[in-house]
Amino acid sequence: MALTACGSGSDSGSGSGGKRIVYVPAVTGIPFYNTVVCGAQEKAKELGAKFDVQGPPEFDPAKQSAIVNALVADKPDAIMISVADSKALIPPLKLAKAAGIKIIGVDGDVDDRSIMTTNIISNNVKGGALAADEMAKATGGKGEVMGLNNEPGNPLGEARDKGFRDELKKYPGLKYIGTQYSKNETAKAASIASSASSSNSRLAGIYAMSTTNSEGAVTGLRESGKTGKVKLIGFDISGPIETALNNKQMAGTIVQHPYQEGQIGVQSALDAIAGKPVPRDQNSDLVFATPANLATPEVQKYVYKKECGK
Repeated sequence: MALTACGSGSDSGSGSGGKRIVYVPAVTGIPFYNTVVCGAQEKAKELGAKFDVQGPPEFDPAKQSAIVNALVADKPDAIMISVADSKALIPPLKLAKAAGIKIIGVDGDVDDRSIMTTNIISNNVKGGALAADEMAKATGGKGEVMGLNNEPGNPLGEARDKGFRDELKKYPGLKYIGTQYSKNETAKAASIASSASSSNSRLAGIYAMSTTNSEGAVTGLRESGKTGKVKLIGFDISGPIETALNNKQMAGTIVQHPYQEGQIGVQSALDAIAGKPVPRDQNSDLVFATPANLATPEVQKYVYKKECGK
């Protein structure tokens, strides 16, 4: 299924030899991936490349693999991909590489590092460390802190968790009591946050490591009457998270820069096609959004988009 929110599927020009790049997000309709599209689309237009998007309507590695397999026959010059699974996507991406298609990773690698020309991703360990520093400020450096993550073993979540745990050791007054997992379900995240904040009078903060967990934790703390008393630091942003920040229901959230990732992705694809050197690993920027700075231009350029130009 093609992603249409950002005007994908259009011919962005005939320069750069008319090179064609196809972006395959893990799932369509997600603001993070939409914003990757917006950045990539602008860069493709600037450089005279063709750019379109094909992604599954639900998070399903098998469906994403099927799209990649179909693209092998279609033979674009490059595939930009945000992999749904670091193992399941290895076979189709190997086939694509063998067919001469350049593979550009955005926001996630596969376990076989020989496949991708480059992977462009936020430094999630650094983001976790930033969250720990901000948690220490929000809590006054005292009390117990817990984590909320999606699934054990997910590389992005594990990196965000590791960065937080390691940095938190700098604050002896804060005790990390472990991570609980929501299976990427907002309702489960809400239930965990509500139960933990109701039953543990020493709980000073919750670190929610994804959009779903952040949104769920906002609800859970509201249900337990602990909004503002238990400090909530999130990772990523969405409409509900922006509302929570504006209502001071969160101390802040780590925001990635998917627009920048999309731009770097297209530039890297065209460089690779032209035989120019491309770094194997590239990091995009991060910012910490708070109720006080959310509306500033500096932070707004990081905020994810539902539609390009808005």
